[in-house]
Amino acid sequence: MSKKKIRRPQQYKKPKTRTLKEWWQDQTAESKKKMLYICIAVAAVIALVLIWYYGFYNDGSLKVRNNAAVGAGENWLIGQRSGGKNSKYYHIADVGDVQDYTVVEGSASSGPATSFSMNSGDYNLYISPVNSSAADMVDSVYPLFGQLVSENGVLGEVKEQESPLGTAKYFSYQYASSAEDGTTSYNQSLVMYAPSSYKDTCILLSVSLAPESEEGYVTEEELLAEAVKGLNAITIVEK
Repeated sequence: MSKKKIRRPQQYKKPKTRTLKEWWQDQTAESKKKMLYICIAVAAVIALVLIWYYGFYNDGSLKVRNNAAVGAGENWLIGQRSGGKNSKYYHIADVGDVQDYTVVEGSASSGPATSFSMNSGDYNLYISPVNSSAADMVDSVYPLFGQLVSENGVLGEVKEQESPLGTAKYFSYQYASSAEDGTTSYNQSLVMYAPSSYKDTCILLSVSLAPESEEGYVTEEELLAEAVKGLNAITIVEK
């Protein structure tokens, strides 16, 4: 009885990797010419895009040097519209003189972004850019104030105010807090968010006072009148 011959599987041989030089040498002259034309065209397009972006395109952002916006005016309201290493700063608005208010000394911002703190004797006014829309800010902040004043204060409803800047949203609150020594401090404020010309950006105006007692609280209409003074002093910068 004859023995069957056992066939062993051939050992796998990994195909030889061709170098780029070898691949190029295998191409026809016509193929080489076409690929060279394509590479030249792609390089030209990339060059044009880079020239346009760095030479002609201007997204409105300010140049920052030594932690300050280059060429910024003292009345510029400058906001930050992105975070991290890619932060960019924009001239959001101009803030002029506010009726009955003076700028608090030493309240100037220490970085590219700017804000304004003012005082009229009775009221404090704060104006600052916010990196979010007015509607989003109210939706996120309003519930937090509700928790703050739930036991020792009153929170007003969200309302709207028409202005040269557009439709602003605002609410007011009053709040009393007790210290360990038994003394009580009283606070009242109106928080307003006005739109700007930049997407997902708004302007915060906060009017506050600290009366000695509950009898010192004013009406919401009086607080709103102070906020409107700030609104009237702001000029939006068009993009």
